[in-house]
Amino acid sequence: MIDFTDLSIAIIKRTFQRRFELARITERSDTFRKIVKRLFFEGDDIQVIPRDVSVEVNRSFQPPENTALPSDVLRRMILRSKHIFRMDFCICRVSSGCSDYPHDLGCLFLGPGALRISDKVGSLISKEKALEHIERCREAGLVHIIGRNRIDSVWLNSGPHDELLSVCNCCECCCLWRMTPLLSEDIASSITPMEGVSIVRDAESCVLCGRCEEACFTGAISEGGAHHDTGRCLICGRCAERCPQDALKVVMDPDAVDEAVRRVEVLVDVES
Repeated sequence: MIDFTDLSIAIIKRTFQRRFELARITERSDTFRKIVKRLFFEGDDIQVIPRDVSVEVNRSFQPPENTALPSDVLRRMILRSKHIFRMDFCICRVSSGCSDYPHDLGCLFLGPGALRISDKVGSLISKEKALEHIERCREAGLVHIIGRNRIDSVWLNSGPHDELLSVCNCCECCCLWRMTPLLSEDIASSITPMEGVSIVRDAESCVLCGRCEEACFTGAISEGGAHHDTGRCLICGRCAERCPQDALKVVMDPDAVDEAVRRVEVLVDVES
């Protein structure tokens, strides 16, 4: 007999490539939108953490002596967590057959709900192993997305969604949230950039090579880099990281990490 986890994985693999089509329906059908939101997105609060290598501190503020990096949001939450579960694979990259990024760098899950996840998809790990994992993910070029993600508590059957904190490690080609621009506004608004960060473009340095456009997973950049749709941008930092002219920067306020941690810590009790 197929158990719940096996069934969930089978369904995801069969439907993952249709996520864009399903996202469009949330805009066209109010009934479908309400059902999808209630089942998979209600209560979500998810933020994208920019890549460390592309960030500068906002010089209009007086930065502290030891300025934190965006990834410190994850580090602080991991160090406070009593229960940490690491998936052995990324369900998005496996379902997409990704050929550009490792399949074995899966999500982390923090909080009491981590204890209820099936050992068929991963295992509980120590804080040290979790920190090593996110470092491997950064080195592989992945972007961290952290928050309360109801869809994870559903497919993992981990219990109440406020007992599970998701830390996804996403590539630009297979990420579930590539569908964000196609979702109805009330659902799409549950995933946002990290507060206190912004993208700054130096028009004089930009040669419109299009590298930033290729790196953008939400379609926020077009015309070779000349147009930037701030409404679509989740400020992941890939565009700045890959710009050969150094024409793009992610600028972060000195207190942005503290604010991001405060936003995350109220979502689920992970304190040991």
